[in-house]
Amino acid sequence: MIRITAPASSANIGPGFDCLGIALNLYNVFTVEPDEYTTLTGVEERFNNSDNLFLQAYREGCREIGAKPLELKVDFDCDIPVCRGLGSSSALLCAGLFAANSLHGEPMDRDELFQLAAKMEGHPDNVAPCIYGGLTAAAQAGGHFVCRQFSIHPDYKFTALIPDFEVSTEIARSVLPSEYSRETVVKNSSNLMLLCSALANGDIELLRAVGKDYIHEPYRRSLIRGYDDIKKIAEEDCGGVVFISGSGSTLLLLHQKELSYRALSHIAAIKDPVWTVKELHIAEGSSVCRI
Repeated sequence: MIRITAPASSANIGPGFDCLGIALNLYNVFTVEPDEYTTLTGVEERFNNSDNLFLQAYREGCREIGAKPLELKVDFDCDIPVCRGLGSSSALLCAGLFAANSLHGEPMDRDELFQLAAKMEGHPDNVAPCIYGGLTAAAQAGGHFVCRQFSIHPDYKFTALIPDFEVSTEIARSVLPSEYSRETVVKNSSNLMLLCSALANGDIELLRAVGKDYIHEPYRRSLIRGYDDIKKIAEEDCGGVVFISGSGSTLLLLHQKELSYRALSHIAAIKDPVWTVKELHIAEGSSVCRI
């Protein structure tokens, strides 16, 4: 029997579209053991089938290392909400690959697992922080994926604002334009470079100045009911910056001052949709995807 823990992740962080991601201390835990038949417990009925992403990743990991897949008993203890922009699919995918690696002699190192996970996901922004932890930047270059970890100042706090509705990645991708102007690309690239400095140095004023995204947030905000109200309440109260987490529907607030009771009361009073407020911390070191 093995036990795999995979953290949540928030991708993009404003202008870091499809490249920046951060691991957060919200976890999916999987208990896995070989069995006579494959069974899944603790999983929603709509995912309780052979197409479950954990099982898909396990089979892909077996193919990669040339091992015959086993029948598995897998218990899911999942705290990462589904289709909310907090990397639930990446956690399942990474955990399935880690299961294949662990149950068949550990032939792959962490970088090889990252390469395979990014290939399966199609972009590395969620799987990179899930596997390496902390704040990561990742890209595809020279036929493989590269990842580097960046520092983030300890003064920053992270609050996830999670509504009671899902936004599918497919729909979130479909609303994006197929082309962008040179001016838009330059503005976004400039903001991304300065954003990394603001995160490393704890410069909240710079973060507020350069946190605006021009690639995905202007289009995805329409998919998130209450976006404008929540952003206004949170940013004006504590002087932080609200980003769309991944493709949504969660909003991630980066801030240094605590949210006031007044702001929390205003958020709690909103009933369509209902918002859950979770204070989170960076997952790094022993808190990344692990056996």
